[in-house]
Amino acid sequence: MSVPYNPFELLNLPLIKELLRKNTNFLVVQRLQWPGIPNKKGFIATPYQQQKAAREHEQKLDSNEGRMIDLQFELDKILALIESPKYLLFLNAYRDLDWQDKILKHYQKNILSKLEISTQIQAIEDVSIDLSFKFGKLTASIQFGESIQEFGLLDLIK
Repeated sequence: MSVPYNPFELLNLPLIKELLRKNTNFLVVQRLQWPGIPNKKGFIATPYQQQKAAREHEQKLDSNEGRMIDLQFELDKILALIESPKYLLFLNAYRDLDWQDKILKHYQKNILSKLEISTQIQAIEDVSIDLSFKFGKLTASIQFGESIQEFGLLDLIK
């Protein structure tokens, strides 16, 4: 069994200080499901400089999935999450420049298996896959021929 690949940057105090230095005072913190992260123990924080954009993201969340935090007033809540051994808090940023390639390589069998079932694709080379974050969730836009479909990446790799 292989170790799951996790592309996300672990949130820590130096990163929080950097966000504050850049006047990025708003974080939308939401649950993160990812291979290797225990259920209900992982969170991902998406940073915003503008409260309006953070509120728009927050409104896309399901109830109890997460919420917006204003670091100017609620810094202690983020620090408590960072310091807690019970939780893993990641920043919506990537550790590696080639994170997309690493995800596709690491989870290729799972992705191809799911695509074969839902789209009749026979080989990963037959498709173009673009990974991106949308409201704190990794999505995969998959183009094969003239068709483009969007999937939650987690649905493809689990």
